[in-house]
Amino acid sequence: MASIARPTLALSVAVALSLVITNPAQAHLVEDFGIRNGAPAHISLSTGFNGFVGAGIKKVRVDGLQMDAFCIDPFTMALRSSPGYKFVPLTKAPEAPWTLSASRATEISDLWAMFYSPNMTTNKAAGLQLAIWEIVGGDDFTVIGKDYGSGRMLAALQTYSGPGANLIALTGPGQDYVVLTPPGQGDESTPPPHQSTPTPTPHSTPTPTPHSTPTPTSTPAPTRPPGPTPPPGPTPPPNKVPDSGSTFSLFASAILALLAINRFRPALPALARVRTRR
Repeated sequence: MASIARPTLALSVAVALSLVITNPAQAHLVEDFGIRNGAPAHISLSTGFNGFVGAGIKKVRVDGLQMDAFCIDPFTMALRSSPGYKFVPLTKAPEAPWTLSASRATEISDLWAMFYSPNMTTNKAAGLQLAIWEIVGGDDFTVIGKDYGSGRMLAALQTYSGPGANLIALTGPGQDYVVLTPPGQGDESTPPPHQSTPTPTPHSTPTPTPHSTPTPTSTPAPTRPPGPTPPPGPTPPPNKVPDSGSTFSLFASAILALLAINRFRPALPALARVRTRR
C-alpha cells in the first residue's frame, strides 16, 4: 500500500503545481488558513481601525498548493477563500493608494532575504510582518506597543547590500499577499535588487578587408596557325668585308689609274687616227 500511496501523492503535487504555473494571467483559487507562526500585535490604521491582529507567517493554498505568505494589505479584510487571485509583480500590488513603488518593493525583498526562514521563531515572524506593513502603510500605519523587533529589521536595510528574495504578489478580492515566486512565474516576479547595471561592451568597428588589385594577365601573341614546315634552304655565303689594310691598297691603285689616264689622254686621238689610216 505504501508503494502505491507515494506515486499518488507525487502526482497530486505535480497536478497542483501545474495548475499554479500554467498561466500567470489566469485567476487562481487562494485559501487563507490564518497565521501559521506569529503573535498578536496592536496596530492603528488611518482608516480608523485600532486593535489587535495576528502578525506572522500566513498559511495559504494556491490552487491546492500550500505556500508561506505575508500580508501586504493591512487595510483589507482577509477572505477565507476566493478564486479571483492573480500573480503580479510587487510593484502592482496592493490596490491604490498603497501600491508599492520600486524602492519599497526592493525593501520587502531585502527584508525577506535577511530574516525569513520557514522555521523562524514566532517573535521574528511577527516582527517581519509588522516591518512589511510599515513599509506598505507608511504614515497610515502605526505599531502600538511591542513591535517584535520590526524597528531593528527596518534599520538593518540601511546597511544591507546582498541580493533580495525573488518574490511575487498575489492580488485579488481579499487581502494581497507576497510569496516566493513559484516555478513558471519568473516573468511576473520582482527582479532581485542590488544588481549592478552591466556596462555595455563597446562595439568595435570592423576594419574593412582590403581588396587586392588583380594582376593583369598578359595577352599572348597570336600563334601562327599550324601548317607544313618549309624545307630548310641553302645558307647564303657570308659577305666578305675587307679589312682596313686591303682597303687602303685598293684606294691607291685607283688614284694611280686615274693619273695615268689623264697623262695619256692627248695621245689617244693620234693613235686612233693612225689605226684608221691603216
